[in-house]
Amino acid sequence: MKRLFRTGFGRLTAPQLTEIGAAGQFLRQHQEPLGKVAERFSEAAPPSAWILAEITGYTAIAGATNRWEYSFEQVYLDGNLNLTQGHWTSTNSVKALNLCEAANDGALIEGPGWNVATAPTGFEIKPIAECVVQLWPHRLTTGAFRWVFFASNVLDGDCPEAP
Repeated sequence: MKRLFRTGFGRLTAPQLTEIGAAGQFLRQHQEPLGKVAERFSEAAPPSAWILAEITGYTAIAGATNRWEYSFEQVYLDGNLNLTQGHWTSTNSVKALNLCEAANDGALIEGPGWNVATAPTGFEIKPIAECVVQLWPHRLTTGAFRWVFFASNVLDGDCPEAP
């Protein structure tokens, strides 16, 4: 039976007292299932602050040098240490950014410390490809959500033939 208060006392108004009474009644009625949920919750492993993801592609960021947005698919390691598909992808979420590239501007030192000025002719910084990384959720200053990771880019190119 729901009790309806007609007057309050002190700082609690009659509607607030009615809501408190209804909450207590709900708790009494659902005590057993709520107890089971609380028990399972306390036994569960804490949620991970990151996910494993396989990098599946990349797209150059317009107006930037040596910076890419990355497509990915969440993966798990199974009992045989093989990769299995997870839920998150860059299709049902957003593309990821590599923090190692964040300061790249095409001048002198790039990525994990590559000096592009002293690199052999024809060598350039390459995007991350076919790699499993840890993705962390991140909020940009605009409030937009992005996945971020850190992986060192390679400096690669064709070596000249020996004379």
